[in-house]
Amino acid sequence: MISEKSRNNINFVRIVIVLKNLLSSGMISTVEYKRAKEYYKKITGADIAVID
Repeated sequence: MISEKSRNNINFVRIVIVLKNLLSSGMISTVEYKRAKEYYKKITGADIAVID
């Protein structure tokens, strides 16, 4: 069974993957990417660091 903290981290990593795809396609800027990553880290309650 997956713990709540692991689920938060998994959800955050999924969001970061989508954000990286948006960044590489040019739909968002680097500033928007960093801002969104911090926002979703706070919202999901993730406690991991994703290296860019």
